[in-house]
Amino acid sequence: LERETGLVDLLMGDANIKDVVRFHKQADYWVLPAGNKTQNPTDLLSSERMKSLVASFRQTFDLVVIDTPPAGPVIDPVIVSQLCDKIVLIVRWGATAREMVNGCVQQLSGHKRIAGVAFNLVDDHQAQKYGKYAYAYYYGARYYKNYYSE
Repeated sequence: LERETGLVDLLMGDANIKDVVRFHKQADYWVLPAGNKTQNPTDLLSSERMKSLVASFRQTFDLVVIDTPPAGPVIDPVIVSQLCDKIVLIVRWGATAREMVNGCVQQLSGHKRIAGVAFNLVDDHQAQKYGKYAYAYYYGARYYKNYYSE
């Protein structure tokens, strides 16, 4: 869907909604690509046209997922978060600094509740060192052993 008309073109009035929203047959969902580049993405995303577009999608579809650029470097996710019910942060496992995640949570949680965090690009080999029950075993043995009788 790269280099195809989409959201930017729709918000600028250069495209019709029926022409830019496409059905992805293999995955069985509808998608609206980002569209062409623009010099003023914050103005487009905070426009009344964007608000009405999201409102119409809420009426048409069961679930609307809005993918944004990474939080932190740009303000777009903060603007879009005001249009959403919930936020899911996608964090690159083992690469994104905790301070960056914390800053993004602080920045985004003022507007809406964060529903959760999903880790991507998890290295299964590295993650195995923690073990299936390592967290529960460590804290269970350390903090809760006085609460159980044998």
